[in-house]
Amino acid sequence: MKKLILVAAVCCFAVPGASFAAAYKLDAAGKCRDEKGKFAKQELCAAAAPAGTYKLDAKGKCRDAKGQFADAKLCKA
Repeated sequence: MKKLILVAAVCCFAVPGASFAAAYKLDAAGKCRDEKGKFAKQELCAAAAPAGTYKLDAKGKCRDAKGQFADAKLCKA
């Protein structure tokens, strides 16, 4: 019974965390914003971005999936 309660508690806390990460997005200027449009730390957007979204181009500059410049920290994430 204790294991069932523990599993239920872990599931309750794991699900909101997934939606929390998806709430942060980069705007057109490359600034990180939350779901209400307020500025947020760039690290939060990097954590929310799917792996492989940011890549280095031939000149070593970080770019997003659309080819626009991005912060170099995002390519390292």
